[in-house]
Amino acid sequence: MLRKTFTLYKNSFSGLPREIWLISMVSLINRSGAMVVPFLTVYLTRKMGFSLIEAGWVMSAFGLGSIAGAIVGGRLTDRVGHYQVQFWALLLGGGMYFVLMQMETLWTIAVTTFFTSLVNDSFRPANMSSISAYSPKNLYTRSVALLRFAINLGFSIGPAVGGFLAATVGYKWLFVVDGMTCIAAAIVFRMAVTQKYEEKPEEKPLEKNETRVRFSVF
Repeated sequence: MLRKTFTLYKNSFSGLPREIWLISMVSLINRSGAMVVPFLTVYLTRKMGFSLIEAGWVMSAFGLGSIAGAIVGGRLTDRVGHYQVQFWALLLGGGMYFVLMQMETLWTIAVTTFFTSLVNDSFRPANMSSISAYSPKNLYTRSVALLRFAINLGFSIGPAVGGFLAATVGYKWLFVVDGMTCIAAAIVFRMAVTQKYEEKPEEKPLEKNETRVRFSVF
């Protein structure tokens, strides 16, 4: 059974470009440290002494930051490219966890949580965009599958390790490990993944009596 499973995954992901494997490894490192969010409500109520309603406000700030991060990340990816957005989102996102760890009042925690979520989730649009940059069209589906597999595997590791750390050495270590894995992922990304410059598609000239409509989130 295990051999069949191994053969299935081997056949599914064989032949993918080196950069796709490296980007997936970076995502695995990053998501393996994802342990603050799963335990944030527990941390706020048990460690910090906030009520469930107050913890709910903080989680709402996290959700809003996640939405804003997806918009900002997509916008920045269009302007400066997926490579720079991924690197800086990982590096600055890791630093934000160390800042969040120092916050003690409800509103400072909520505001910092919002910006932590915004910075970290700006990584996602750039990460998905990089698949198009490094993967041939005929391998795109399998490349996305490998990336999603790495992300899901990391998410299964992070909470398990986070629960162990919270029970043994304390909740503060969740922030330390989460921040360090983000920074480690940024370093690995910068050292291992080669930046690929993409040519922006040229806009076709307008036909007679034709107008071009532009939409912008800003």
